[in-house]
Amino acid sequence: MKSLLFILLLFLTPTLSAQTKKKPVNKDLIFKPLVAAPAPKATAVIKGNVKNFSDKYWELAVTGDLTNYSITVPVDQDGNFSRTISIDDETEDIYLYLNDDAITICAQKNDTILVNWDNKDFKNTFRISSPQPRANARLQTKISVYNLCRKELMDLTASMYTDKFSDSVKYEKINNLYNKEMMIAAVNLNETGNQKLITDVYYEYVSLLNNQRLLPKYDLHIKDTSAMGKKLNKEFGPGTYRTESQYAYQNSNAYKEFIFNYIRFSNALINVRGNKLLTWMPTWNEYYLGMANLRLPEIRDWFVTKEIELAFGHYPFNDANGVYNDFITKVTTPRYADSLKQFYAAIKQLKPGSPAPDFSLKNDKGETVSLKSLRGKVVYIDFWGVGCGPCVYEIKNTTEPLHGKYKDKNVVFLNICVDSDEKTWKNSLDSLKVSGTNLIAEGWTRNPVCQKYNITGIPHYVTIGTDGKIVNNNSARPSDGRLLTEELDKALK
Repeated sequence: MKSLLFILLLFLTPTLSAQTKKKPVNKDLIFKPLVAAPAPKATAVIKGNVKNFSDKYWELAVTGDLTNYSITVPVDQDGNFSRTISIDDETEDIYLYLNDDAITICAQKNDTILVNWDNKDFKNTFRISSPQPRANARLQTKISVYNLCRKELMDLTASMYTDKFSDSVKYEKINNLYNKEMMIAAVNLNETGNQKLITDVYYEYVSLLNNQRLLPKYDLHIKDTSAMGKKLNKEFGPGTYRTESQYAYQNSNAYKEFIFNYIRFSNALINVRGNKLLTWMPTWNEYYLGMANLRLPEIRDWFVTKEIELAFGHYPFNDANGVYNDFITKVTTPRYADSLKQFYAAIKQLKPGSPAPDFSLKNDKGETVSLKSLRGKVVYIDFWGVGCGPCVYEIKNTTEPLHGKYKDKNVVFLNICVDSDEKTWKNSLDSLKVSGTNLIAEGWTRNPVCQKYNITGIPHYVTIGTDGKIVNNNSARPSDGRLLTEELDKALK
């Protein structure tokens, strides 16, 4: 299952983006991939009943092979619901967006998961189970971990960024909670399904160490000297995170998240094209890091496919395009080759110089505004969200001076909110005093405008020229100052 040590990688930056799990403002970039999923290997069913529920649906997300899928679960007038979900790998994590949180469970093929609660008393009435004994045992252990450790983990993570702890104190705090959560997750250590749970816990806490730049100085260690503790230390010994694991790849989203970021955020590799690091070409750097460090073909192909799809949403188009053209001749896993080709067929429409996809959206006055109606002007689009911390920061601190600089010039500033309903959006416009033309694209990943423009992360900026063609599908943000104004000035000329 495990093979070949990675080149030892030292992180220079923590993870920059993550899917939002809660409604309050997210301090990180919010990331929701839109790439179409390959055909599912299997399915599972989530069904149940909710009492005193006033909405027509609730939401969940499934961790697919390359992307998280956001799914609505319709609720009928009697509170009943049923939804079939796709299972791409052996096991998929599922985030239940309930009670202003993301309750994480997992499902395997052909599982039936029963969920019931009273919306007026969620804490005391929420129940989750399965008629299948092994699936039920797995669910109960997962919920025990959630109930006993979730709040403590969130508080610990927050304190790491607000309190000034020494590295040794940080490590002790992280390792102590790791011990608590691992011992709960390992309650049925000899059960096959339990392996996934303890693998998740290990990589969640390794990720936390890494985000605090404590790797490779510190290693997680179980202090319990019982047979269980010794077995866990043997399985997850020093440096385990530096190994490739086919099992973890097929079963643990936490493993995939860790490996993806662990390899990407490193300058440990010397570029094979000239024996020097491509400091200003992160797309190529990440590509070479993945190709050099991953030896199992399927894991390597997964990593690079995901990296390329991410690159098209964040880095210069030509860089991402170059990596795609190089890798498409080397990928050996059919489902990743197919996914890349399907993705590229859509994303190449955003190449600089291509006609910008037209759209029509409602503004805050209820009027319809089309991109076509703005032809002849430079259009700078800000895809943003009320729950996105960086988005709100830009609006509060940098957009007003930018808009003022171009108030008498042929530039239109479109602000497209993607993560909110209309009422919340309008309230935010008032409280934030958002200037420019304000539009809303509800549904984000389900909205055609977001799909056309590959809005996988927010904030995201696009510049369109007076001829209606794309100038840059990954424009600089207002806080980048001269980098952005030079682009706008060039577009005006």
